[in-house]
Amino acid sequence: MQGAVFQENRPWLVCATGKGKVLPYLTANKEKQGHFYISSNNCWRWSHGTPKCSLLYVNTRRVKMVHSKQIRVLVLNDKENLDRTLFRLDQGFELQFRLGPTLQGKPVLVHTNYPPKGEEFDRHKFRTLEWVNPTEREDDSDKFCALNLQIAGSYKYYFGYGKEERSGSGYIVVDPVLRVGADNHVLPLDCITIQTYLAKCLGPLDEWPDRLRVAKESGYNMVHLTPLQVLGLSRSCYSLADQLELNPDFSPPGERYTWTDVGILVEHIKKEWNMLCITDVVYNHTAANSPWLQQHPECGYNLVNSPHLKPAWVLDRALWHFSCDIADGKYEDQGLPDLIQNDGHLDKIRGALNKDVFPRIKLWEFFQIGVDKVMQKFQELLESGKELKSKAEGTAELTIIQDPRYRRFGCTVDMSAAQGAYVPDSDSPEAIKECCSRLRKKLEEMNEKRCQEIQFHQEQAINCLMGNVVYERLADHGPKTGPITRKDPLVTRYFTFPFEEMTLDEEQLLMHDAEKACHFLAHNGWVMGDDPLRNFAEPGSNVYLRRELVCWGDSVKLRYGNKPADCPYLWAHMKKYTEITAKHFSGVRLDNCHSTPLHVAEFMLDAARAVRPELYAVAELFTGSEELDNVFVNRLGIGSLIREAMSAGDSHEEGRLPSLRPLVPSIAHAMFLDVTHDNECPIQIRSVYDSLPSSAIVSMASCATGSTRGYDELVPHQISVVKEERFYSKWNPEAEASDVGEVSLKSGIIAGKLALNHLHQELAAKGFIQVYVDQVDEDIVAVTRHCPSTHQSVVTVSRTAFHDPKNHRYRDEVPPMFIPGKIEEVVLEAARLKGMLDHTGKMRRALTACLSTPWRSQSTSRYSVAITYNYPHLGGTHQPPQVF
Repeated sequence: MQGAVFQENRPWLVCATGKGKVLPYLTANKEKQGHFYISSNNCWRWSHGTPKCSLLYVNTRRVKMVHSKQIRVLVLNDKENLDRTLFRLDQGFELQFRLGPTLQGKPVLVHTNYPPKGEEFDRHKFRTLEWVNPTEREDDSDKFCALNLQIAGSYKYYFGYGKEERSGSGYIVVDPVLRVGADNHVLPLDCITIQTYLAKCLGPLDEWPDRLRVAKESGYNMVHLTPLQVLGLSRSCYSLADQLELNPDFSPPGERYTWTDVGILVEHIKKEWNMLCITDVVYNHTAANSPWLQQHPECGYNLVNSPHLKPAWVLDRALWHFSCDIADGKYEDQGLPDLIQNDGHLDKIRGALNKDVFPRIKLWEFFQIGVDKVMQKFQELLESGKELKSKAEGTAELTIIQDPRYRRFGCTVDMSAAQGAYVPDSDSPEAIKECCSRLRKKLEEMNEKRCQEIQFHQEQAINCLMGNVVYERLADHGPKTGPITRKDPLVTRYFTFPFEEMTLDEEQLLMHDAEKACHFLAHNGWVMGDDPLRNFAEPGSNVYLRRELVCWGDSVKLRYGNKPADCPYLWAHMKKYTEITAKHFSGVRLDNCHSTPLHVAEFMLDAARAVRPELYAVAELFTGSEELDNVFVNRLGIGSLIREAMSAGDSHEEGRLPSLRPLVPSIAHAMFLDVTHDNECPIQIRSVYDSLPSSAIVSMASCATGSTRGYDELVPHQISVVKEERFYSKWNPEAEASDVGEVSLKSGIIAGKLALNHLHQELAAKGFIQVYVDQVDEDIVAVTRHCPSTHQSVVTVSRTAFHDPKNHRYRDEVPPMFIPGKIEEVVLEAARLKGMLDHTGKMRRALTACLSTPWRSQSTSRYSVAITYNYPHLGGTHQPPQVF
């Protein structure tokens, strides 16, 4: 079978299917014909001129599978805690608990919060399972207790015996069953192909079908929408001013759409388009200008309920005034202008911080002992002759007791310990004076040590500040913010300040006014390399003081406490927000999941599942640890964890990503995206040629896959969740590549994505669950999907292009590759070509446009995809090849 003719030194990809034993390697030889074909001896051959991007697939016969009831056995062992081990099971499975050797012969009781039939789930309500002994043996070798798993979610179990109430525990995660279409057929998780949309770029609600139809026609079966609520002043998609109200931007003049209208559209998409819709839930923060936050400042971390933040707040205000002084030209005579342009300016900033800013605010005083006050109390104690009982008299080491109100010199020491450690020789005034002198010296030494500790934090703060300035104003990969102004200060502020400008000394007086101090709220953000199970805003954390927070200056971090009674309004408000979301959407993406308190997310997802039992929960975690990932998946019942192809630095790393498969114990189910809405534009950091081959690698992953709107249309920049206000293009099957504001299969790589998405869904539905990856060379990746029941395989060979061919030399030589067995058919070839002409003879332009303003530049408008498509479905009747 002969494929298309391709040009030299272009990325390509090839996929084929066959039957028989499959090995993850191929054989290739160069021929003179200048095209790609399969020879009679089943070798794949291509010419010296390497094509841009090609795919091949094979037809296979259908096999009807008959499944019996699935039973899984979990052997319990004494002192075995499996809370960080993931066990995923499908609905309909029976889970049997059996006793291991260390527990046999003991009166073991197994408890679980999986509800009995007919009862609602309560996370904190456990019941004891009954043992079944089918053979009635005297020993415990055959007895078990069982759960018939029919409800999706996360469930805890624990077991114990005698006085050991808990000698082991763990979690069971039951996956949801997703259904689509008028016939309500099942959409398996591995069949998911999802596309992300920024909701604010969809325009009025009545225009959404024309824009969302692009996802349907591109072969996606799920749409992810960023939050639909009222946005804050920054217009960021994830800074919400009112979690309960629909964004009024979605209502055209004269209309007022409601959540009911959104629900009707989502249901139409589900029934008529066979697609599901999910959206984000944002629990960790709210917009700084949220009206309800002004009425309920207790919902954030402020200087009244979180006085430990006072030193960080003083530093934040001092930095603001320092920034204003630079903007006002007060440092120009010292060689520090408002426009930071070189390392010399950075040195001036560092010098001013050390000389002017930190010495003035004396942060160490918040952590030091008020020596005079302590000495007065100690002397009075000695003179009275009263003895205080010490916990370890004569041996207790003096330590600083932090002032809970964080006042300057407000710290103290344990007087009983001081009295035990410093005893006068007699009751004479001279002896008491000498004893007090020794204690004073000790206290001053302790203060000096504390001062050194705070100066260490200050050094870290300066380093973090300088790193932020370098990124924001000098780094090539940064935004290169212009001059320092009040709108664009030297660094992002960590706290809100809703009052008129005043001097720093005047501002510090406000700390002691509770009615005002409660409105100084900490902004949210993320901390690189931080423990995701730790709340960085709580006491004991110095993140704000050390300026380690990558701050989102438009959002306030929410303070839930440990239970709803700690902040009733916030818990009730966010629960209602969750219920509205679950009512209308099939699933949720937990934004900033790794920084959301686990007990809060548990509570909210329980409320969501009470509304929608088959809720599909998706999350993006940056824990860096599979074990920590399991903590979140276990406790929250997460259906899929988002993984990014853009995190791969080269084709070797990218080729590794889709090979992961759940085992027992399992790993979290993945959602593998070629690009997320948070990623930089692949065209900018890789090349336009890489879009199709990397998408093909992603599509071969045995898990959920997806993308973000704009990638398939080759938008040459990141579509910002904060700054972008233009609308997406609408679908028009008759649109030409040169049309502005409309897209079709002629746009970008949409035709290629349609084929890849269909293939991905078919492979998952037909049991191609085994994945083999072969790194052929530094640019070529071969991925095999194999079906163990039919022994059929699909092989994709992709030539990636992580570097622009203008600046990088790709190899002409192709390493040998060979597939044993019979190659039945080539079903798809695709190439990303430059300079293709449309029927008018004009160069094809970029398709994605917002209203009359193109999103795409001329730099990518010359690229189109050529496809020979011979893939109706695996196991069906062939259709004539379609060429786009």
